[in-house]
Amino acid sequence: MVPNGFYKQLDDVKESDLEVVCYGIPRSGSTLVYQVVSGIYPAGVAKTHRYCPHRVKTTVSFRDFRDVVVSLWRRSNPDALDRHMTKDEVEKFGGTCRSRIEELDRYFERGGICPLRYEEFAPNPAVIFSALEKTFGIVIAPDRAAKLIEDYSMEKNAAIARKLGSFKSIDPASQIHGNHIFRGEIGGWRQFVSGAAAERLDDLLREPLRRYGYEG
Repeated sequence: MVPNGFYKQLDDVKESDLEVVCYGIPRSGSTLVYQVVSGIYPAGVAKTHRYCPHRVKTTVSFRDFRDVVVSLWRRSNPDALDRHMTKDEVEKFGGTCRSRIEELDRYFERGGICPLRYEEFAPNPAVIFSALEKTFGIVIAPDRAAKLIEDYSMEKNAAIARKLGSFKSIDPASQIHGNHIFRGEIGGWRQFVSGAAAERLDDLLREPLRRYGYEG
């Protein structure tokens, strides 16, 4: 089994060396999912933001794509949070998001995955355990689940991120980066995009927003 950790791509990893793949479109809570699953399996858990063709147990986390866009933008310039995104920035980061949605689509087209919607599991991580049991029959004792939720709470993860500083710095055990967590809120994109830029953001993402249930 491969060591638990982040893998840019998994094409060269043997399927038999994987226990669980924790995929997530960037900025969609895949680190929390990975932390929880790593607490269940001591090896063979791979976190990735790319498509993995292997037919192993696979979790797929996703989030309102407008929040993804704003989170990518915020991470790129964490010292400029008192301004709004420009239309050019919406084009740039919206384009990045759309390319990542193509990989998300591939997982759903393939099927056999455990889908995890950020808006459901972020405020209530117990949803992850319910989904794992429903999809793969993985049953975790309630006290063990409660301990994992406590160990990887938003507060504890945010404290690790603050100590690290830059996003390029990472804690290998938790996979938390510096500047990893802002507020983790749902719908926070509205604070940073308005007017014509917001209209363009909606236009860029209208079809996948509709397809994944994020209309309105």
